[in-house]
Amino acid sequence: DKPIVLTLQTGETDMAANDVMGAIRFQAPDEGTGTDAILVAAGIAAISEGDFAADNNATKLEFMTGASESATTQMTISSGGIVGIGAVPIGDLGTGLHIKTADSGASVNSEADELVIEHGNAIGGMTFLAATDGVSKIAFGDSGDNDIGMISYTHDGNHMLFNTNGSEIFRFDSSGNALF
Repeated sequence: DKPIVLTLQTGETDMAANDVMGAIRFQAPDEGTGTDAILVAAGIAAISEGDFAADNNATKLEFMTGASESATTQMTISSGGIVGIGAVPIGDLGTGLHIKTADSGASVNSEADELVIEHGNAIGGMTFLAATDGVSKIAFGDSGDNDIGMISYTHDGNHMLFNTNGSEIFRFDSSGNALF
């Protein structure tokens, strides 16, 4: 009940939008190879999301990493809890996790915005990987049943199953035949 607390305080008396309140930067300035090796390699910064007021101190955290450059923002956590990963602007869609490799120009449906995967290319997606004898699943649940609906792929049998109301409704076998 007596924790050690490290507090970074700014001397700023008028916090405006995008002001850096504080930052931690990681650097190896004495690295003998020079050039990129001596640049800031990583960092964490607290940045105001708007002008501070008696009723507002909205702040985001930016996490930065470098790869043959001075560290740039790769992930943010907004004051509202939105986590953004990827291209700039980071986390500009949805209310949960936004993974972005490029801006698509699209907007997100407010009823399906807890996880947004955005890319600006013609083809994009996500991958589930499992052992050759494993099963990959997407489950749909509620308070009465945590997998009342499900889409699953059985790797050792190479078939895809579709379940509704807790039971298998149909499957596609390894030849692509639909079995009801």
